[in-house]
Amino acid sequence: MFDTWVLRRPAFFILPSIVIIVALLMSASSTLALSFLSLFLTKLKTFLPVSYFNTTTTSPISTLTTTPTTSPITSTTTTASQPTKMPKAPVYFFSHGGPDVQYNTTHPVYPVLQSIGREITQKVKPSAVVVFSAHWQPENVGPDEIHVNNAEKTDLIYDFFGFPPHFYKATFPSTGSPSLASHIISLLSNSGIHAKGLTRGLDHGVFSGFNVAFPPTTNPLTVPLVQVSLFNSENPLSHFKLGEAVSSLRDQNIVIICTGMTVHNLRDMRLAFGRSEPMPYSVSFDNALKEATEQTDPEKRKEEMVKVLKRPDARQAHPWMDHLMPLYIAAGAAGEDRGKQTWTMHEASFAWAQYRFVELPEESK
Repeated sequence: MFDTWVLRRPAFFILPSIVIIVALLMSASSTLALSFLSLFLTKLKTFLPVSYFNTTTTSPISTLTTTPTTSPITSTTTTASQPTKMPKAPVYFFSHGGPDVQYNTTHPVYPVLQSIGREITQKVKPSAVVVFSAHWQPENVGPDEIHVNNAEKTDLIYDFFGFPPHFYKATFPSTGSPSLASHIISLLSNSGIHAKGLTRGLDHGVFSGFNVAFPPTTNPLTVPLVQVSLFNSENPLSHFKLGEAVSSLRDQNIVIICTGMTVHNLRDMRLAFGRSEPMPYSVSFDNALKEATEQTDPEKRKEEMVKVLKRPDARQAHPWMDHLMPLYIAAGAAGEDRGKQTWTMHEASFAWAQYRFVELPEESK
């Protein structure tokens, strides 16, 4: 009963103690006094509610602990708790392959995409996903216009031909977000990029690879998914700017995924698949791209990635740069975060490099 009564009336305990402290401070041994006071205040916090130490009114406690000089008291009693800053969501680049990737379970990329998908859903746990696909460059528009899918429900676009009938029955459950799409359009407009919303299905640059990374039965993507187009151009700096314009989405734990291929030459595919070794440019260009993308300084990275497009093997690796531009969007969205090639494979006239921009917590230890 007495202990409870004391705790209800802190002044009964505090005021006599203050008298003792003041007497000690006036003694010759100031070091002993300060040490005793530090210990006393530490113990006192265990008895009193936090509100007694966070009050905005003047009190004997605040008077004694807010001295501007450095002392054991200030070092032990004025430490403010700071909120933990959450890291930005990662940015990913998927080499997505063709529409057969979701059916070819023996291909080496299959378990790689599965692993990346689990990383996203189980470690990152995003609030939404924004995707840029090589297969959406708006037609009949200028080179400076971006389209955003603002529909909540959309179909799939089977943007390929010559495949078995079941390829055209593929599904991928997803839900869009009109509000997120509107926010993206605002971000683009604020960066001087002309953008508009419309309804469009998901192309195979999204649903084929996503069916491997996020299989609906075992690792479903249960957050909103919004697709944004590329520019209808091969301008790497424009695509860097596009990535920079949406980079703030990462502060909201929104994962940005850009899909394409690091080497993509359909023209040479028939010739290349008869070879036991990949086409030489598949190796040389993919390696040069890795060196440029993994630059630690963001400005140096941009500079080197632009230089890569001037290499003699660049047009062999990409007769048209649509499958490479998403990597430039990813680098722009990454900002200060370094890019890392997490896996690659050179096959025929293709390269399958996968990239992630930002270190995950276990990698930074």
